[in-house]
Amino acid sequence: MQKFKFSKKEKLSLILALVVFISLFISSSMTYHEQKMSSTTIKTYFGFLEPILSHISINYGGQIHSASKDGLTNFTQFFVRKLAHFSSYFLLGLGLFAGIKRFFLNKVYAFIFVWPVIISLAVLDEYHQYLTGDRTPSVHDVVLDSAGALCGILLFLLYRLFIKKIHEKRQ
Repeated sequence: MQKFKFSKKEKLSLILALVVFISLFISSSMTYHEQKMSSTTIKTYFGFLEPILSHISINYGGQIHSASKDGLTNFTQFFVRKLAHFSSYFLLGLGLFAGIKRFFLNKVYAFIFVWPVIISLAVLDEYHQYLTGDRTPSVHDVVLDSAGALCGILLFLLYRLFIKKIHEKRQ
């Protein structure tokens, strides 16, 4: 029986997924007020977004969010929080898929395994938030998280396809 050995890239991918997963667990353990950003923090780190965000509105969870409705600072915080949901699950999907795809006969089977696992993690993360005081779990966040993971996996697959085409042209 041959022993499976991870490549350096696979190890790094799995470390990325683990770091994101731990960060998500820590984040969902914090109350909303512990995570809330001050207006100074938003202006300092995310002020560059305000000119863009002042002109858009987002329908999320059946509610319209915009700078005119929520205030520019609150809308910027809302946008950054949702972007964090999407991007963290993007990295989780990318890292987990890249790290374990070789375990499967083909990439379709890897996708069929990884994406539902990540959706399950998103559901568990929202449940964990439910158990945390001052937090509201949301099905909409699970959908956003799942979309982020799907984009991470698909981007990885497109990248691999692109690299494969380049190698075929060189030969």
